[in-house]
Amino acid sequence: MRKILLSLLILSTLLSAKSYRWEKGTTFLSFLKKNNIPQKLYYNLDSDDKELMAEIRAGQKYTKDANKILIPVTDELQIQILKSNKEYKISLEPIPFDLLKGSIHLKIKKSLEKELYAKTHSWGLIKSLKQVYHNSIKFNKMKKGDSVTIFYEQKRRDGKAISNPKILASLVTINKKKFYSYLTEDGRYYDSTGKEYRKIKKSFTPYIRPVNHVRISSGFTHRRYHPILHRYKAHLGVDYAGRIGTPIKATAKGKIIYKGWKGGYGKCIIISHGGGMRSLYAHMSRYRKGLKVGSYVPQGKVIGYIGSTGRSTGPHLHFGMYKHGKAINPGRYVQLKKTKIIVNRLKGKAYRALRKKVVSYRKKFKHVERSGDDPIYVKKGDYLIKRKELS
Repeated sequence: MRKILLSLLILSTLLSAKSYRWEKGTTFLSFLKKNNIPQKLYYNLDSDDKELMAEIRAGQKYTKDANKILIPVTDELQIQILKSNKEYKISLEPIPFDLLKGSIHLKIKKSLEKELYAKTHSWGLIKSLKQVYHNSIKFNKMKKGDSVTIFYEQKRRDGKAISNPKILASLVTINKKKFYSYLTEDGRYYDSTGKEYRKIKKSFTPYIRPVNHVRISSGFTHRRYHPILHRYKAHLGVDYAGRIGTPIKATAKGKIIYKGWKGGYGKCIIISHGGGMRSLYAHMSRYRKGLKVGSYVPQGKVIGYIGSTGRSTGPHLHFGMYKHGKAINPGRYVQLKKTKIIVNRLKGKAYRALRKKVVSYRKKFKHVERSGDDPIYVKKGDYLIKRKELS
């Protein structure tokens, strides 16, 4: 009900508001000045939110009326400026979307990719399917009689996809051999026995994980409900939860360009790695002795220790990476160095949860194969239609 009311409220606002495009070269500060909005609105923001304001793209559509301005920053988060009794308030709010679920069963005649696209009009679904199995299946070798069954969901707004389809479960049958996959709580895919469809091989990476033997408590996102501030804001980094005193290492060699207290980040170190790359380490309990601004550190050198300084709900390391001043997802750059092939297997509670999912999907797979599928609506021209209606 709350989502429906929120959608209706935003819809009514859009109908009464005028639409504009963000002009090239416009900064958030210059936008406030042009619209006679106090610039303190920007200066009162924390560092993460200020960084997010810088990511508004030229040409981005936004809406404005006498009392409200809505500026989308990402596909999921928008800036909201409200005026009430000559006072202005700014916040980051989620952009409503429709989450559609679909299912597909395809018995191959000639080509998996061509036939799957013909049925869904989605290259994104094909890409997602390949990512599920991490190259453990050669889809281009599939032949007549082989089949795929997929259960998936996709975020849509105004009839258009705003993300690639997310596969919830799938079954690929090749020469009568079945390959099941299930999405679990950790965001990875496992077969029916709890074996992950991914092997971690020995490889070199210029950026290593800054802490060992800890878990990721919060990932990089442009939309997260903050546990302390009780509002939506960006989380431009990765949080590693660990015990106070756990050593923090430099992700790569570089020069320390900042060491000290940094607002909500608490005790913080920033290292420049050259080529426009920087890394940030926040909420430290203490620094390693002897380090100062200008110090050069090799990759893997301990620079400090996990703490809970600044705005923090518990001991952890907030690790951020930046390329030419723009926040990037550390998960795309940082990897653990491995010396052997590791196949991950679920155990304990996670394995039991997987087995429940396996049992619940057995009937679903059989039903789709026997009774037919129900693909998500696809976009064609000005109409939303199902593949079954295409003939």
